[in-house]
Amino acid sequence: MKQNKPKLAIVGYGKMGKEIELLAREKGFAVTNIFDIDNPLSSEQEYDFDVAIEFTTPDSVLENVKTLARLKKNIVIGTTGWYDKISEVKSIVEKEGTGAIYSPNFSVGVNILFSIINEVSKIINNFEEYDILVEEIHHRHKKDYPSGTALKIAEEILRNVSRKKRITTELSPNDSDALRIASLRVGETFGIHKIILDSSFDTIEITHTAKNRKGFALGALIAAQIIHNKKGFFEFSLKNIENGIYPNSV
Repeated sequence: MKQNKPKLAIVGYGKMGKEIELLAREKGFAVTNIFDIDNPLSSEQEYDFDVAIEFTTPDSVLENVKTLARLKKNIVIGTTGWYDKISEVKSIVEKEGTGAIYSPNFSVGVNILFSIINEVSKIINNFEEYDILVEEIHHRHKKDYPSGTALKIAEEILRNVSRKKRITTELSPNDSDALRIASLRVGETFGIHKIILDSSFDTIEITHTAKNRKGFALGALIAAQIIHNKKGFFEFSLKNIENGIYPNSV
């Protein structure tokens, strides 16, 4: 079902912001404002946009949300690494009566991966012979680790695999109840997430490899349509798209 396209602002004009602008214009969205360090967002001005897509840095998210919420603008939060402030961000959005949607990864493919891992981990719970590892590789410029995507994968596994009780980033071979996340930062890798299920008799690997930033940009545009004219604080969910709760086309 086609939806009315909201007018967009892009907050953060790095590589991701530029990719979103390019795809947004290709898809027929109006991009009315672009904010960056040379053109900062201000709560003292009026702007002609409906939804802001925010891809900045973890330290900037809270202030950006405060400003956008005061302006009564809806928000797509694509930045990761700020989740220790999630209660505060939720409170700001709800207090100001606006809407925000976030995800550790807006890529449609990664959200399919989340669904796969949810089902696979339920099966693996019945086979204690398998140990589990989550591995993530990103470009050397990515500051936060583990990635928000890797943490989301790990949370899905912990929810379904009773023998895994906690997440660790340490090399701790004797902690059988710990689910380890291994992180690497190298070169210009867009993002690789791998789930390794290993036993004495075989190994299963489930991998998602991002080829470019277009998949992330597409998901952010879908999220912008989801949050347009809505109030509240939401996490992006492919299941809700499947169930018709969200629009499914940009």
